[in-house]
Amino acid sequence: MENKIQSLLFSLGVCSPNTVEEIYPQVRDRDDIRVLKCNKSGVMFLSRTDHIQLSHYSQQRDFSYWSASNRSQATMNTLDDDQRRARQFELIIRSKKWLDFGTGAGGILDLLAEKAAEAYAIEPQTHTRNELVRCGYKVFQDISQIQNEYIDIVTLFHVFEHLLDPIETLNSIAEKLVESGKIIIEVPHANDMLLSFFDLESFKRFTFWSEHLVLHTRYSLEVFLREAGFHHICVEGFQRYPLANHLYWLARGKPGGHKEWHYLQTPELNRSYAALLAQLDKTDTLIAVAEK
Repeated sequence: MENKIQSLLFSLGVCSPNTVEEIYPQVRDRDDIRVLKCNKSGVMFLSRTDHIQLSHYSQQRDFSYWSASNRSQATMNTLDDDQRRARQFELIIRSKKWLDFGTGAGGILDLLAEKAAEAYAIEPQTHTRNELVRCGYKVFQDISQIQNEYIDIVTLFHVFEHLLDPIETLNSIAEKLVESGKIIIEVPHANDMLLSFFDLESFKRFTFWSEHLVLHTRYSLEVFLREAGFHHICVEGFQRYPLANHLYWLARGKPGGHKEWHYLQTPELNRSYAALLAQLDKTDTLIAVAEK
């Protein structure tokens, strides 16, 4: 069975067969999927992709995907990231026709839909999508249902790494954007400090997941966007989790340190640590902004 992500990385020149090696024997939810890394680009990807189809998401039931039994609980679980994204991108989205691709429980819609001139979303999970429609949001199963050359800005928050056909998806998004329309992509970073510097076994065991088909670097994310015809591309590092989180991983080998050791952080310390990681290109997250 073809590994679609590997084939794409090879075809784009991001990786080649002689630069790829296995770095981990399994992912957290399956022991028949290995993690590979390209030593040239730093990109990480899975040893297979045949386990993921759109039906994997569309058939998810209720809000268990977010460890919740209802939408209210699900949006509480994503609130920190939703609020942070609202602060980061409100000015770009304000008074624009905005599409959130892979909106999930729709927490970001709660915060920004009223700021936009028009707000739309794509969500493949049937139960979740129906619930969002009941809440009054314009949510569709597929981007083909959106009018061409109509949208000003499209956001994908921790969605792009799940896509089996990322270039095809980018091409579809470009069709829906007006000329000079913008796309914002937020993804986990292959060069995360816990992976690339601390080389932490407990973090690898936790973070590698069958749904994350690829972990990008700045270079690979830009290559994907250029392949789909986007330009004025800016890819920057962003740190979601503070120093307390990393200290807890090092000491306890577990997530959640920013909550367990919340007293080991100040706004100034968090900003300084995030700035250092960005300078070292070892943030946990990448954010790309590009134009059609």
